[in-house]
Amino acid sequence: MDRRNFLKTSAFCIGVSTITASGRRKETAEKVRTPLEVMGYVTEPAKQLPLIASADIVVVGGGPAGVSAAVSAAREGADVLLIEKHNFLGGLWLGGLVLPVINTRGKTPDGQTIQVMHGFGKEVIDELLGMKMCIIKNERPVVDPEAAKYVLDCKIEDSGVRMLYNTYVTDVIMSGDRIEYVIVESKSGRCAIKTKLVVDCSGDGDIIEWSGESFEKKRCHIGMMWRTGGVNIEHKEATPVPGVINQHMNGEPDQDGLDIFNVSRLQQKFRKEMWNRVQELRKTPGCENAYLLETPPITGVRITRLLDARHKILKEDSMKYVEYEDTIGLGGTPRGRRPHWQIPYRALLPKRCPNLIVAGRCICCDDKMLFDMREVGTCLITGQAAGTAAALAEARRTSIQDVDINLLQNTLVSRGAKIR
Repeated sequence: MDRRNFLKTSAFCIGVSTITASGRRKETAEKVRTPLEVMGYVTEPAKQLPLIASADIVVVGGGPAGVSAAVSAAREGADVLLIEKHNFLGGLWLGGLVLPVINTRGKTPDGQTIQVMHGFGKEVIDELLGMKMCIIKNERPVVDPEAAKYVLDCKIEDSGVRMLYNTYVTDVIMSGDRIEYVIVESKSGRCAIKTKLVVDCSGDGDIIEWSGESFEKKRCHIGMMWRTGGVNIEHKEATPVPGVINQHMNGEPDQDGLDIFNVSRLQQKFRKEMWNRVQELRKTPGCENAYLLETPPITGVRITRLLDARHKILKEDSMKYVEYEDTIGLGGTPRGRRPHWQIPYRALLPKRCPNLIVAGRCICCDDKMLFDMREVGTCLITGQAAGTAAALAEARRTSIQDVDINLLQNTLVSRGAKIR
């Protein structure tokens, strides 16, 4: 047996941190089962990490849920640090060029179509409409990504949120069931940040796994969107910028979004397809001068992990106008043609960790709800609720699970949210 094959079949480290089937972290000397081809293991030497910051609340991920959570918590008086791995806000929404803001409307029991996204999300869209950097297309807002990044930056700055760009959260340090430190890596090195509460808006449920909470791992459809300029015809995928359209490809279904080799393969494949699609578009009259204006810096991974929370949102319930005493917002549907549905607070709550709450596309739901749960409108709504709850928990020195639900609901409504 040669060295390469030996490494593929051998595990030679002691005390590797692994995840059980339930998602709970434990120490073991057994080989880790991962989707990657594991060639072996090495032991990382223990070392002291510099403590570079502390905050009442650390929000992980600067997508729509993360920005909404950070700003909402800061507006309630909390000291908030938002950590984002890219150099811009907006996550997969703006970095993935998913420019239509979907799931902002839904039907009432008497058949009326109403706006369900209020509060922080509506505030952002209204500002973009006023800047003429948002249009309504097919009954839903379509935003300009650079204008939206600017608006989100302004919201963060105006609310007093501290910001770390180009910074990856790579682990947490627990004290019992509580998260005590968040570990980050950047050009400043590997460092620690002390925190009292964490809002996981990573999209992939990174903190869920690292804190030892249980979760479901999901495979998903991975695709990509891009912007094409020089289009001088009326187009169904028009954007707020004249001559610029927002195109998409179907991509590939049933993919593992946590397998970085697989995601890298798809990225290369999709980039070639984007280029070829634009060349094909140039054969259309009025598009002879079309050009590839912008490719997305974020690959379109839609779902990877889902929290195993205190309540699972079911598609069946969403179609029946089921009401919850702990509702924190209303979810919509792509064009408002199906019933709106209540989002219970318990779907954001882990079962064990008292200082962790989750928002965005990894909150707890069944497979049939994945499409509705991951859309931008829903993420903005759950982000506002999670950030507000974290601020209330910190102010009253209580666990995130023991937040007074009536106080949370009243605070959300006072900030413009619609919960029923």
